[in-house]
Amino acid sequence: MKDKNQLKNKYVLVTGASSGIGFQIAKDFLLEGAFVGVHYHDNLNGAKRILKFAKNKQCKLFKSDFSKSEEVSALWNEFIQWSKGHVDILVNNASFVKPLSLENLSEEEWDKTFQVNLKAAFQLSRTAFSIMSKKKNGRIINISSGGWKYGGGKDTIHYSVSKAALEALTMAFAKIGAPHNILVNAIRPGVTDTPFHKKIGRNDLSARRNLVPLKRLAKPSEISHMVLFLASSKSSFITNTIISVTGGE
Repeated sequence: MKDKNQLKNKYVLVTGASSGIGFQIAKDFLLEGAFVGVHYHDNLNGAKRILKFAKNKQCKLFKSDFSKSEEVSALWNEFIQWSKGHVDILVNNASFVKPLSLENLSEEEWDKTFQVNLKAAFQLSRTAFSIMSKKKNGRIINISSGGWKYGGGKDTIHYSVSKAALEALTMAFAKIGAPHNILVNAIRPGVTDTPFHKKIGRNDLSARRNLVPLKRLAKPSEISHMVLFLASSKSSFITNTIISVTGGE
């Protein structure tokens, strides 16, 4: 994103920002001059890497386990204290999936997936509304998944359904936010080159790559560029929209 001062001095909260797409999003906001709250769960070393892109007091790390509603609330309170009551942009990127067959998918794992992928986004979006509505301006960007529209993998039903619900949440919040100039959109990333795949045991993505019309994986920066566009004034007439960045799938 080349335009100067589009995002300078904006206050941004990016969840799930210790690696992969979330890390790239947080990094790019920092390079644009924004103040960025970087949420992480347990990957402190990954989150710390973002600090080298930040100037003095431009960034703060926030640890929170999104499987617990009380920790989501605590994160918000800590962020708002740091930002002195400001939030311009919320990026709900944090997500969780533990691949499990239908037979082995417990109710506990189902609930945890929905808590992290959906309920946490709901909690943060609702509290962000209370601030954004007063100043008649704000952006909420949810990171969904391009895979859910195919039903996802046979071992990730819970993940796919939670992302479908996140898109429904996006559309509902967009309608509520429109009178207050709070623009709410979601991005569906395609299969992206991140450490996430190895983390869940996907070591060979060649077959998956061949299903993509562009015959390659997305770079995290290609997802982040769309996030920054939606956060900028260039997207001032875009809300209630799901944007696919999937290489043609």
